[in-house]
Amino acid sequence: MSQSSVPGCLTIALLALSAAPAYSAPPTAQNSAAASARAAPESPLSAVEYEQRKNRIVQFFEQQRAAYRVVATTRTKSGQIIDWIWPQSQVADGAVAAPPDAGDSLPPKGQAYQASSLAAKAPGAPNRTAQTEVQLDASMRGPKGTVPVVRFDVDAYLRQVKNLPLDPRQIVSKAPPAPSPASNNRYYVVWHRFADVYGTSGYINIWDTVGPVYGETSIAQTAVIRGVPMQAIEAGKIEHVAFAPASQPVFFTYFRTNDAASGDWVGGYNALVRGWVQVSPTVAPGMSLVGWSSVVGGPQYDLDLEVRLFNGNWWVKAAGQWAGYYPYCVGGGAAPPCPSGTLFSAAGIRDKADRLDWYGEIYDSSAPASTSTDMGSGAYASAQFGHAAYFRNLTYFWSADNYWWWDSGSLSVTDAACYSGLGPYFHTDPTWRNWFYYGGPGREGAGCL
Repeated sequence: MSQSSVPGCLTIALLALSAAPAYSAPPTAQNSAAASARAAPESPLSAVEYEQRKNRIVQFFEQQRAAYRVVATTRTKSGQIIDWIWPQSQVADGAVAAPPDAGDSLPPKGQAYQASSLAAKAPGAPNRTAQTEVQLDASMRGPKGTVPVVRFDVDAYLRQVKNLPLDPRQIVSKAPPAPSPASNNRYYVVWHRFADVYGTSGYINIWDTVGPVYGETSIAQTAVIRGVPMQAIEAGKIEHVAFAPASQPVFFTYFRTNDAASGDWVGGYNALVRGWVQVSPTVAPGMSLVGWSSVVGGPQYDLDLEVRLFNGNWWVKAAGQWAGYYPYCVGGGAAPPCPSGTLFSAAGIRDKADRLDWYGEIYDSSAPASTSTDMGSGAYASAQFGHAAYFRNLTYFWSADNYWWWDSGSLSVTDAACYSGLGPYFHTDPTWRNWFYYGGPGREGAGCL
């Protein structure tokens, strides 16, 4: 069934899938950080080269989709295509792990904030919680017992992008994080925490930013990190031409076992490579957040987010649901033993992380030159509540079952003339225990060169 023939959200289409031919990367493609970060070519492609690259992309995503045993397909009101699968089909032994319960966390324990560090007042305005379209409308759901996988919309991508990448893996690849745009094409406003940790939670203020322009990405996220080569799990909001609805906010997850290397059980976004195990029937990586954009001077929408190590698996929670997890074992089987080894290494994040980040990020394909893509709301941090974007109520798990609010440290900003940060602030208000503002317009800002 072609993507153009997928029915509306009120109809469920049962699909019969045949095996797709195996995708082979072109001989010149390299699965490395350098290849992943490479921008699309500036010179127009010839008609012959365009068709060759288009065919590679179509084949690549057909193969990826055929790896799932899809039993139904729906389309959301925003135009996203959702494939529905049996959750047991994602793991080698068919045993899907159980998520944490609300009672699995003990009351928070830690040091009280010092009075001298408290802000004069917390913003205090009521917040609205972001949800997915599938949470709100049961007609968009698949058969009972199935879980959703957001399909990469190849047709939409091909309509918007003319200079196609040589290797389809470059479409949704990512280079290692570090706040240094001159070296890796990224701008950051970030709050770090360096310590042995087992998870984090918090709230991301959601904005539908202007752009991003082609070759650039706007992100608001958290990350748990450890190891050399880097291993990490990242989650939050992303806006990029490759994710439908194109250049509008969607919830994402990302994992890495070997810096920026990508592939099944190696690294990648959402369910575009094997590694993620989907559990929630209503919240999945790749789902649109376009209906939950904050308004300047008006309602502010937040996405609740948690990344937590529980019973050996790294779980991700969003919009009030445990969406799924990155399993202890390659293949998703129960642990121990792991016939194919563990997904993450002992020197990486298998048993803990040693660094947490919460940050706004702009990928700029021409860095260190400035970019026109907005970070956050597009307003500088100094505009504060109702105008600038924020993160709030950030916690860290300092043991498997105990957490506390972040209570120390400062922000790191790569170029405050382009994208700025303000805070962190601390308070006793239970909804604003800590927060910081971030964002900016990039090239259009005064002094951003």
